[in-house]
Amino acid sequence: MVKVILSLLSLFLLGGIHTYAQNTTLEGRVIETGTRQPLEAATVSLLKGSGRTLSDYALTDANGGFHLKVPSTGTWQVSVSYMGYKTQARPLTAGQKSIEFVMEQEAFALKEVQIRPGRVWARQDTLKYDLTRFISSKDTHVSDLLKKLPGIHVEDNGLIKYNGKAISNFYVEGLDVTGGRYNQINNNLRADAVKEAEVIEHHQPVKSLQSKVFTDDVALNLKLKPEARSQWIPNAVAGTGYGENWLYTASFNALQLDKKNQTLYTYKSNNIGTDLSSEQQELSTGNMYDRMTDNGVPQFLPLPSIITPLDKKRLLFNDTHTFSANRLYKLNDEKQLRFLLGYTHDRTTQQRGSNETYYFAQDTVSVTDNQSLRLRTDRLEGELNFENNNGAHYTRNRLLLSGAWNDGLSEITGDQTLSQHIRNSQLEVKNLFSQLHNKETYTWGIRSLLRYSYLPASLEIADKKEKMNVQNAYTDNSLYWLRRKNGLSLQLTTGIQGELSSVTQEQRYAANSYLLYAHPQLEWERNSFQAIASAALQWQQLPAQSYAQFRVNPTLRLRYRFNSRWESSLTGKLTKSAGGLSELYPSLYRQDYRTRIHNSGIVPEATQQLYSLYSEYKNTIQEFFWTLSLSYVHSLNNLLTDKEVTNSEFFISSRDYRNATNSYTLNTILSKGVFDWHLKTSLELTLNRSEGEQSNRGTVQTYRYDYLQCIPRIIWSPSSLFEADYKATLGCSSSRIGEDTRLDPLWNISQRLTLNFGFKEAEIQLSGEHYYNDLSSTQHLNTFLTDASIIYKIGKWRLTATATNLLNQKQYRYTMYSNIQSYTSWINIRPREYLCTAQYRF
Repeated sequence: MVKVILSLLSLFLLGGIHTYAQNTTLEGRVIETGTRQPLEAATVSLLKGSGRTLSDYALTDANGGFHLKVPSTGTWQVSVSYMGYKTQARPLTAGQKSIEFVMEQEAFALKEVQIRPGRVWARQDTLKYDLTRFISSKDTHVSDLLKKLPGIHVEDNGLIKYNGKAISNFYVEGLDVTGGRYNQINNNLRADAVKEAEVIEHHQPVKSLQSKVFTDDVALNLKLKPEARSQWIPNAVAGTGYGENWLYTASFNALQLDKKNQTLYTYKSNNIGTDLSSEQQELSTGNMYDRMTDNGVPQFLPLPSIITPLDKKRLLFNDTHTFSANRLYKLNDEKQLRFLLGYTHDRTTQQRGSNETYYFAQDTVSVTDNQSLRLRTDRLEGELNFENNNGAHYTRNRLLLSGAWNDGLSEITGDQTLSQHIRNSQLEVKNLFSQLHNKETYTWGIRSLLRYSYLPASLEIADKKEKMNVQNAYTDNSLYWLRRKNGLSLQLTTGIQGELSSVTQEQRYAANSYLLYAHPQLEWERNSFQAIASAALQWQQLPAQSYAQFRVNPTLRLRYRFNSRWESSLTGKLTKSAGGLSELYPSLYRQDYRTRIHNSGIVPEATQQLYSLYSEYKNTIQEFFWTLSLSYVHSLNNLLTDKEVTNSEFFISSRDYRNATNSYTLNTILSKGVFDWHLKTSLELTLNRSEGEQSNRGTVQTYRYDYLQCIPRIIWSPSSLFEADYKATLGCSSSRIGEDTRLDPLWNISQRLTLNFGFKEAEIQLSGEHYYNDLSSTQHLNTFLTDASIIYKIGKWRLTATATNLLNQKQYRYTMYSNIQSYTSWINIRPREYLCTAQYRF
C-alpha cells in the first residue's frame, strides 16, 4: 500500500514538473504519396530519445492534421503508423514547429494471409482501381482500360468523366506532362504498362490551399508498373489498304514516364477516318485557383461544321497529320518546368445536303440545299509552364502561343447554285500568372491573365468578297485573401477586367469593356455539413455604347456528407451579364452564303437564375456508383432574335423585347461492376424541356422543346477467349410551336455490338452497328454497318487485317428538331474499305 501511494505521489510530482515545463506546440500533417491526400486516424507518436519511450500520441483529423506538445529539453522523434502504409519515424530539431509525413503504401500480412483490397477500393476521397484485374489481351491502350472501370465514362472524343463529372486534372505518377491534353496519354500509352488508377475527389492540387479551400474537382492519376516506370516505351504502326481510293495510316510514339521527368513524342497520320485533332485538344480544366474568366474571341465567319448522330469515323474523308512533343522536368519536390509543342494539318472533304422547315407564325418555310465541302485546317501551338508548389507559397506562370489557319470551300446546289469560300485565322498569345503566400493566420495571392488575339477572316461568294478582321486584347488581374479558423473560412477576391475589342469590315467598330469586381465568399464547415455563400459585386462600363451597370451575383451552396459513400448538395445562383462584340456589332454583314445578320446596337442583358440538386453515391465493395442531378434555369433577356426567310436566305436581327426562357433537366447515371462475372454495366438517362419565345417579322410565338436520351452500356469479359461490348443511344425529341403546331415525336436510335474471340496468338473481332431514324411520323430508316478484323500476334509484332462497312452503305439520313425547326439531312459515309496494319512494340 505504501509503495502504491509513493508511486502515485511520484507521478503527481512528475506531472506537475511536466505541466510547468516550457513546451513547443508541434503542428503536422500526414498525407499519401502521389495523390497528396490527407490520411485520417493515423497514429502519431512522440517518442523520447532513441524511440523506445512513448511520451504522447495523437490521431490525425479528417484533414490529416495533428498537434503535439513537445518539451523544450531532451531529444525527441515523431513516428507515424497507419494500416496499409510503411511506418515512418523522424527526429525533431530544437524549437521545430511543423512537420509533414508523406506515407507510402505497402501490403501487410496477417497469420500468413496476404491482406489487400479488391479491384476497387476507397480511402478518404481517393478511389483506387487495380488495373491488372481489369485488363485483357484485347486492350491496346489506356483508353481501352478506362472504359471498363465502374463509375468512369470515356466519351467518343476522349473526355473522361467520373460519376458524371469531367476530370479537372490528369496525372501519370502525380505529374501532368500533357497540360490537360490527356488523349496523348490515353491513345498512346500501352495498357499493360499501367498498374493502378486513382480517382481523387475534392481534389486540391495547390498545397497552400489544402485543408483551406473546398473544391468539387475530380482528378485521375495513373500509376505505372515498376518495369515500365523510367523506361522508354516506343511504339510504331504502319498500314495500307484500299477502298474507293488508296488508304494509309502511320504512327510513332515514344513515352518516358517516371516520378521526376516525363517525355512524350508522337507523330500520327492517316486518311482512314480517324480523328486525330482531339489529341491536341485541352480537355481538363486544371487547378481551380488558376481558372480566370476568359470568354474567348468572337468569330464572325465560322467554317461549316459537321454534326450528325453517326460515329465520326464513318463520315470523315480526311488526310490528317499531327505531331506533338512534350517534356516535363521535376526540378525538385516543389518545382517543375513543362514544354509543349503541337502541330496538326487536316484536310477533309464531304458531300451532304438538307431540307430545313421553319414553322413561323405567318407561314411555314422550307429550304433545300446540297453541299460539296472541302475544309482545310493548320494549327500550331506551344506552351511553357513553370510551377513552384509547396505549403508556404505557390507560383505558376503559363505562357501559350497558338496559330490556326482555316480554309473552307463549298459548292452549293439546290434552291440556289453558287460557290462559297471562307478563310479565317487566329493568332494568339496568352500568359497566366498565379501566386499564393501562406502567412501564420491568413493566405494572400495575386492572379493575372493577359491575352492578345488577331482574327483575320474573309467570305467570298461568286466574285464578291467581304473581310472582317477582329482584334482583341484582354486582361484580368485580381488580389486574393483567405482566412480560415475553426471551420469558418472567409475569402475575398478583388480585381479588374479590361477588354479592347474591335471588328473592321468597311469601317472599324469597337466594343471596349471595363469591369471592376469584388467577390467575397464565406464558407462554414462543421462535421459533415458545409455551407458556402458568396456575392460577386461588379461594375461594368462600355464607353462607346454609353453603357454602365452595377450588379450583384449571389450564390448559396449547401452540401451534406451523410457518410463516406453518400453526399448531396443544393445550389442557388443568380447571374447578370452583358453581351460582347458579336452581339453588339450594328452593321449588316453576311455570316455565310444564306445568312445575313443585323444587330440592333442595344447592349444585350441577361439575368439567369440557376437552382440545382446534386447527389452521388458510391459503394466500392459492390462496385456500384450512382449520381442524380436536377436543375432549373430561368433566363430573362432584353433582346429577342427575329428570323426571316426570303428567297432561301435568312435574315437574322435582334429587337428590343423582354423575353424569358426556361430549362428543366434531369440527369442520372448508374454504373455497376461485377467482378466475378468480369462485367461492367452503366445507364445514363437525361430528360430536358426548354421553353422560350421566337420572333418572325415582328410576330412573337412561343415554343417548347422536349428531349429524352437513354444510354445503356455493357462490357463483359467472361474469359480470356471472349469479350463483348454493347452500347446503345436512344433519343426522342418533340416540339410544340405556338398554339397550333405540334411536331410528332421522333426517335433516333443507335446500337453498337463488338465481339472479340481469342485463340492464343490470334483474335477475331466482329462489330455491327444499327441506326434507326424517324424521318417523319410515317417514314423511318434503318441503316446497318458491319466490320470485321483478324489480329495475329507474334513476338513484339501485332498484325491486323480489317474490313469496314462490309455492306457498303454509301449514305446516311436522319431528321432532328430544334426550337422552331425540323431538318432532314443526308451525308455520305465511307464505303467498304480494306486495311492491313503492322504494329511493332519495341
